Amino acid sequence: MKRIVAILPFFLLAGCNRHEPKLEKTITPVRVTPVNLYQPQGGGRYSAAILPGRQVNVSFRVSGIVTGVHRVAGRDVQPGDTVMAGSVLARLREEDYRIASAQSQGQLDAARDAQRNATAQLAQVQASRAKAEADFARCKTLFEQQSLTRADFDAAKAQLDVATAQVDAARAQLESSAAQIRTAEAGKASSLLAQRDAVLVAPFTASVVQRNVELGMLAGPSAPAYTLADIATVKAAFGVPDTVLVQLKLGKKVGVTVEAWQGREFPGTITTIPSVADSSTRLFQVEVSLANPQMLLKPGMIASLRLDEAGPAEAVPVVPLSAVIRDRDAPADFSVMVVENKTAKVKRVGLGPTFGDLLAVTSGVKPGDLVIRTGATLVSNGEAVEVIP
Repeated sequence: MKRIVAILPFFLLAGCNRHEPKLEKTITPVRVTPVNLYQPQGGGRYSAAILPGRQVNVSFRVSGIVTGVHRVAGRDVQPGDTVMAGSVLARLREEDYRIASAQSQGQLDAARDAQRNATAQLAQVQASRAKAEADFARCKTLFEQQSLTRADFDAAKAQLDVATAQVDAARAQLESSAAQIRTAEAGKASSLLAQRDAVLVAPFTASVVQRNVELGMLAGPSAPAYTLADIATVKAAFGVPDTVLVQLKLGKKVGVTVEAWQGREFPGTITTIPSVADSSTRLFQVEVSLANPQMLLKPGMIASLRLDEAGPAEAVPVVPLSAVIRDRDAPADFSVMVVENKTAKVKRVGLGPTFGDLLAVTSGVKPGDLVIRTGATLVSNGEAVEVIP
């Protein structure tokens, strides 16, 4: 019994000295690279997107059932086909509008008949008034000579007043019939215009981007029937920072290349220099126009071009493209993760042109700063990191 009592405090002491294991947070391994200075050679190279010279949506002005669609090589026109200016792209059922035109013509004819009747009525009441005026003049003379009674004089005057009122009414009827004619003529013109608008015509020679009409469907002005793009001339659109924008001029000649046609350069001219930067990228969207007679350049192609900026190019800080991420607090901006004392810190940066897989930074970091090039999206601001080779 004494032996058991002596052992019990030992187990209690051992239980009190036991601690729960602590879970330590795993340190994220990252790869870093210093911010270096890059000396641009002969101006910056920019990536551009090929856009159509002009693109429009064409729609019917009136509603109706589609009875015809433009055909190319024995089939209905499809996206990618070329349509010539003046080609009939689609037709609506014209009977509805021919009936409306006939109704308008009938209303116009009725208005003209009413005008002829009003003209004849006016001539008749004018003749009656002329007779009433002559009768009244004779009665007045006789009345003044006291050779006519007052009652006969008043009767002659009343007859003249009635004739005058009839003339005024006939003139008003004539004016009303003239107004009816103008209304009927406007209705007829509108119905003829609607009848012409039942045929949808290509406004210029263009490539079909999209067709939204089919035979038998009800079409109308609420939705585009076709989307057409003029690619006889195309545009290469690209963004530049303000430091480059101020060196550009309208009419400047620029050579453009595309990956699909390697080894070939397409001559272009700067035709658009915007005055406002894009709010999301802070870049100015410049456009270069290029003649495309052989239709080799298609909208959506990725192009590249080099701008020979005036004066010697200055060295600019650059970081790898993989180091740039969207800023978590301001998604419209960009940032990089800088490692300081084994801790990741977010730095919001301004971006400049690209040089291969390098991206110029105009603010936020300085040469020598260590930016995370691998794993930047896996760490957060203030997090401990381990730099690995």
